[in-house]
Amino acid sequence: GSIIIEVDENFPDFKRLLGAHKWSEFLVEPGDESRFVSKVFYCTYNSDRDVQKKGWKRIDVEDKWFKSKA
Repeated sequence: GSIIIEVDENFPDFKRLLGAHKWSEFLVEPGDESRFVSKVFYCTYNSDRDVQKKGWKRIDVEDKWFKSKA
């Protein structure tokens, strides 16, 4: 499947989000999903509304899903 993430335009160095990300390295309890890898590409939609018009559903991310960087 595919997902679209919205990143604040003030986020420093958003390019570091692009590329492959192993779920086992950033999810707290990936379980059977630990073998998955996400590939993040730049999206050219201009607004949240443009994305919704194309049939995408919004699901807000929760901090508790991810390992702490501390």
